[in-house]
Amino acid sequence: YVWMPKLAPMTTDGRVAAFDLDGEGSLAVWFSSTTFLLAAAAAVIVYSVRRHKTDDYHGYYRVWLWAAMCWLILSIDETSSLHEGFKEMMTQVTGTRLFGDGSMWWVIAYFFLLGAVGTRLVVDMRSCKLSTFSMVMVALCYSLAIATQLEWVLPEAGARAVMIEEGAEMLGNLFLLLAMTLHARYVIFDAEGLLPRRVKDEVEEEEYEYEYEYEYEEEPEPEYEYDQEEVAAEEAILFGQNVRIHQPHSNPHRASKRAKAKSRTDAFTAGMQSAESNVGRKLTKQEKKALRRRLEKERRKRMA
Repeated sequence: YVWMPKLAPMTTDGRVAAFDLDGEGSLAVWFSSTTFLLAAAAAVIVYSVRRHKTDDYHGYYRVWLWAAMCWLILSIDETSSLHEGFKEMMTQVTGTRLFGDGSMWWVIAYFFLLGAVGTRLVVDMRSCKLSTFSMVMVALCYSLAIATQLEWVLPEAGARAVMIEEGAEMLGNLFLLLAMTLHARYVIFDAEGLLPRRVKDEVEEEEYEYEYEYEYEEEPEPEYEYDQEEVAAEEAILFGQNVRIHQPHSNPHRASKRAKAKSRTDAFTAGMQSAESNVGRKLTKQEKKALRRRLEKERRKRMA
């Protein structure tokens, strides 16, 4: 619009289509179409990285594929004016233009489609503040552009309103491309482990490791309690001869744990003395441990 008055005298119709912001096929249209196409490519990159994230159990990464499809549709729309055809179709079907020239039809359709995808993107992008801020700026710029087109802002401004509308739209497209590229950079750095770790993540990881260790910590096997006669019988099997232990005159069912532990110790000591008499020397600590392990093994077999 700045160069139009200077170049208009050089044309027969008094206008230059390449610099007509309100026309189709202008440089502004191709700029917006290319911006949307690059934003779609960046969204595909984010999708390809995010789908390998192991803690995304609900598959939230799929919203990036939806976003790429939306940006691709907008890129095609910029060059082919799909929204204008949709506006005329809805006007023909309903018999009313709804508001003004009927632009409200495609505004409503884009509001629900892009609003749902954009809101979900902001939720997924909240870990990166720069990309989230860029998406908020996209919403503000598009809102200003739509409000200007519907003549809610500067209704009598004429060419100035067109400049504000198209300028806000192109600025929103740039912010959209910036948001996609910033978040693509963020997820790539996150996948490569180049981002500084947050304190919250470290605390959660430590708690997880503690719970994992606590969950899989081996519990000590319960000690099986034998009476003196059973211990003496097993000692006899272990050392190859009978070891007699006199049962005290008491009720075995009321014997305390300390008394039973003492009886097992006495039985093992008697078995060791018998083994030492057989070999003609005192057993070493390693031999005593080996004999004790054999005894425990025999007990476990009897329990099984």
